[in-house]
Amino acid sequence: MKRVLGCIRRADERYNMIREGDKICVGVSGGKDSLLLLYGMKLYQRFCRTPFELCGVMLDLGISGEDFTPVAEFAKAIDVPFEIVKTDIGDVVFNVRKESHPCALCAKLRRGALNDAARERGCNLVALGHNRDDVIETFFLSLFYESRLNTFGPVTYLGRKDVTVIRPMIFLPEKQALSIAKRLELPIRKPNCFVAGNTKRDEMKRLIQHFTTIVPNPEERIMNAIADTHKYGMWDRLRFPPRDLLDPGLPLPVTEDEDV
Repeated sequence: MKRVLGCIRRADERYNMIREGDKICVGVSGGKDSLLLLYGMKLYQRFCRTPFELCGVMLDLGISGEDFTPVAEFAKAIDVPFEIVKTDIGDVVFNVRKESHPCALCAKLRRGALNDAARERGCNLVALGHNRDDVIETFFLSLFYESRLNTFGPVTYLGRKDVTVIRPMIFLPEKQALSIAKRLELPIRKPNCFVAGNTKRDEMKRLIQHFTTIVPNPEERIMNAIADTHKYGMWDRLRFPPRDLLDPGLPLPVTEDEDV
């Protein structure tokens, strides 16, 4: 857990995630990341210089065959207040809307329900268990399917909900999260969704895995490119001279670090 706590502390200190008096609602799906985050935040609460309150919320999507007992017992064992909130998200997505590609709508409805649940419990922060791989996969999803350079932020304020979303595990590689979760014998729930394993995000996982056959440590390199914003060299950062000062018959000047 030292590695998990180190990543949480790094994210907190770098992005000023937690302030004194904050009440944090951890969104628990039952997957390895959210359970690890719940446990990690409980441990972090003990030595963090900034005092904060903590609770956990799990959404019942209304899909048959879901057993939340092991997760509830785990939360009780680590002394974190925990509640299961019933929703009709599963029915809306699969029966009412009959979505053939349900992930986007399901995620949107889950985010809304979780943020509402957090506010109802007096929380001003919602903590999500996204890891480093999630950051990178979202970047490539936006690049290939939305034609933009974008990924979710470490800290995002939602004005309409008056809640701030934080992602304390963004520096933790997924393979380490899985290894630690198994070692701790966390009560990981298998995805209860018929599209699990066949999503666009799973395609990005396979793509990034392919990168490892070409470039050493591609995940670390991509993450550094995302996090180290002072290194950005996109067109909005370029300084073009005024066009009226240039001879229209001459090419634009070449910057010092550009290949000639």
